[in-house]
Amino acid sequence: MNSFGIIDLILFLGISQGIFLAITLQFLSNKNRSANFILSIILLISSIILIGRLYYFVFKESEFLARLGMVVDSSIYLFGPLLYLYVRRMVVSSKEKPVLRWVEFIPSGLHFIYVLWTFSLSRNEMLEMYYDGFFVIPYFIVEISIITVFTIYILKCFMLLRRFRLAEERVLSFHQEIYFYLIALVSVFSVLTFCWFLNLTITFGMGVYNLYFNYNVVWSCVPVIMYVVGFYSFKQPEIFRVPIFYPKKDLTRDRLGKDKIETLTSSLEHLLIVDKVYLNPNLTLRKLAAELKVSSNDLSWFLNKIHKCNFYEYINKYRLQEFIAKIQKGEHEQHTILALSFDSGFNSKSTFNKAFKTILEDTPSNYIKKMSSI
Repeated sequence: MNSFGIIDLILFLGISQGIFLAITLQFLSNKNRSANFILSIILLISSIILIGRLYYFVFKESEFLARLGMVVDSSIYLFGPLLYLYVRRMVVSSKEKPVLRWVEFIPSGLHFIYVLWTFSLSRNEMLEMYYDGFFVIPYFIVEISIITVFTIYILKCFMLLRRFRLAEERVLSFHQEIYFYLIALVSVFSVLTFCWFLNLTITFGMGVYNLYFNYNVVWSCVPVIMYVVGFYSFKQPEIFRVPIFYPKKDLTRDRLGKDKIETLTSSLEHLLIVDKVYLNPNLTLRKLAAELKVSSNDLSWFLNKIHKCNFYEYINKYRLQEFIAKIQKGEHEQHTILALSFDSGFNSKSTFNKAFKTILEDTPSNYIKKMSSI
């Protein structure tokens, strides 16, 4: 057994931290428990990965224990599918909780069989085969297969988040910060995967081994990233999950009759012009539909087919009209633009700026300057 050094201490602390976060997340009393359960599994896998690294470095001289550290690498293949599952549970509203499919366990199973095979070899046989270059191809296959699995699920995460962004605008009048958090998280893993692939190409293509960025370094970075995510989860707000998959029947042309459309138009105008429900920063399609006593699908169809816009655009048009009315009254001389945007129903600076740019094709400051020069 090797001496217990500073690197081993860091690994040990990382393992303890991961286990602590995985357990603690299950006691958070918020509505992200389904996603946090998957996050706990990822944190436990991260801890297992670090345990494998610890076993490998500390017990190098023990043939059995050193190889035992290789067994945990089989769990790495589940990281990509679990990351996608975490993102999906965070943002998608569905009747059934998505789970891992059996096919997603196949790469881990194959790798586990390969590791078990190495247990049948003696230490001398392993060393002889290693120096003869026997393991070059298997090592390459293992790394490129992990990178491939990672890349597939990273792309799936980006595609899912794009659909979530579009679906969000159908049912919410604001954008949630969770989108930017998840985009940042997936982007970090994208960069990490790309750098890993680049290093793999250099190592096997040019025969140059990088001590500062390799397989072990990557899987020491991943747990650190996930621990940051774990701590962030303690302060996550409640998330409005949205249904991403809409049945085709919701988009039929004859969903509402002429009388129903006229009644809905009148009721909607009253709620927006008289009651000014758009001043509620947390207004959603479901809440507005409940006020109108219609289904969310009927209201969504009505906005798309009659007003040619989604819920996000429709509500924020009224909020922008409210904001412009305040500017015309000169309220921007006593209050900040951000304060006026909040008073107009917006709940964040990013939502306000995006709505302003999308609908009025200008920035708030430029628009105010133009109005002042008239």
